[in-house]
Amino acid sequence: MEFFEFLYYADFFLFSVDNPAQALMIGMIVAGVLFLVVYAMEAVALYTIAKREGYKHKWMAFVPFFNSYYIGVVSDKNRFYNLPSKSVSLALAIVELLLVAGYILYYSVAGIVYAGELYDVVTQQVTAMGQTQTVIVGYAASSTLWQRLPWMAWIFDYLDGYVLTWVNLLYILLSVLVIISFFQTYACRRYIWLSLGSVLFPIKGILMFAVRNNKGLNYRDYVRGEQRRRYEMYQQYSNQNGGNPYGGYNPYNGRPGTPPSGSPYQPPRPDESAADPFDGLGASSDNKSSGSDSSSSSTSPDDPFDEFKK
Repeated sequence: MEFFEFLYYADFFLFSVDNPAQALMIGMIVAGVLFLVVYAMEAVALYTIAKREGYKHKWMAFVPFFNSYYIGVVSDKNRFYNLPSKSVSLALAIVELLLVAGYILYYSVAGIVYAGELYDVVTQQVTAMGQTQTVIVGYAASSTLWQRLPWMAWIFDYLDGYVLTWVNLLYILLSVLVIISFFQTYACRRYIWLSLGSVLFPIKGILMFAVRNNKGLNYRDYVRGEQRRRYEMYQQYSNQNGGNPYGGYNPYNGRPGTPPSGSPYQPPRPDESAADPFDGLGASSDNKSSGSDSSSSSTSPDDPFDEFKK
């Protein structure tokens, strides 16, 4: 299936080529080379996983359509909303077969139409910066083709844009379910990003090849294991600190212990006096002695009311 995705990208970049038949041929060559590379990496990944995990019928990893089903086979440790991965991958393989058959029919007809110049150029007037230009927006079957071979003209004009579009949407939906199950099995921590990359771009085989050596896991068991591991780390940290983050001392429940150094709950040492909270207002400890009289306090330079006294 990735072949036609690569072909779509190639057609997009080669759309400016004047000869559509030549552009289609170049696009097929480029798409074929890229598809073979990605497909080989996917097949090797599936075979490596099946061999390590002990799955049967490893030959399916190298056969088109069967390999789509085999992705669900090696992902049977996980389900998507209680849907068995094997059942979903079987439906995916059937839809993929129908989609590929439709694309083969469409591109075969398109090659005949382009080679025989049985098409009309569809143009559109575009105005930009005050200038009107005529641009090519596509190709349509000519009236001659509609008169002679209407079925071929219908395939060229409507099969790809209408019928195959809906089949492709169903294929994408099933692919998402199968791919999520696969990466939940062999890449639990990064399955979301790997699944998105596989769906949005034709690089599924490359990403599967990257995780081929990972051990298969049940995602729910993995999540429970991570929760248990974090809880044990918290318990260990709590035990090392007296059961609370204050290091064995809790000022709220009176639990005994020694507060950490620099804590606001640390009492003063016996050899030092408590700080005077009014020290910043200019009061002096000498002025607070019991032997001081009113006259001495009135002449003290630290008296804040000195200027109001006569």
